[in-house]
Amino acid sequence: MALKKSIVVFLCISSIIMISCLDVAKEFSDWTQFEDINDVEGKTHYLENDGVRLFLPSSFKRYTSIQYLALLDSLVTDNKDLELERTRFKNVREMKGNHYVFFDNSVNATYTINTIPYQPISRQDAKFILGIVRQNQERVSEITDLKFTKITAKHNDNGKTQIFKAIFKLENQKLQQQAFQHAYFISSNKKTVLINLMAPFEVYFDPFLEKMIL
Repeated sequence: MALKKSIVVFLCISSIIMISCLDVAKEFSDWTQFEDINDVEGKTHYLENDGVRLFLPSSFKRYTSIQYLALLDSLVTDNKDLELERTRFKNVREMKGNHYVFFDNSVNATYTINTIPYQPISRQDAKFILGIVRQNQERVSEITDLKFTKITAKHNDNGKTQIFKAIFKLENQKLQQQAFQHAYFISSNKKTVLINLMAPFEVYFDPFLEKMIL
């Protein structure tokens, strides 16, 4: 139950900031284009407090919480949106475990990862979490211009690792803007991590996850 609550908090992101600060440059190098996992280019980041090694596109840079909040100040002009994102960010940071944030300023993509107490996630857990998230999205849609569309939701368990993957398309129909939320919940080697990637485009991020070491 504790894991379910943590995941729901992690996924229930309702601020318009998700759309407003994710305008992508007209020209950029798409780091999702590759033909083979061995061709994936990136950089390894060591999470010193958890013994986890991440593999991310080279354009992602690590930010402290203070640096990320300062970045928000520079990207967002709407005080309401800024306060909503600050509140969300505070709630995620207060989850049990450690929180890390990375940002790619070439495409305005944000990658966050929380390490929480280990607990495997079952297929039934995944269905429950997805249901709660969809309810939250419906409530948000009723009071904002945001429309949520589920792209995919999958659960895999090979006996050693459990992965729940969910991707949502977010559209602000009034402003004609969109973003994609990619959420991954991974339990392996007695560790559990929650990953959230917000980007202006849909990403096939699995090859980067396969190079992550828990």
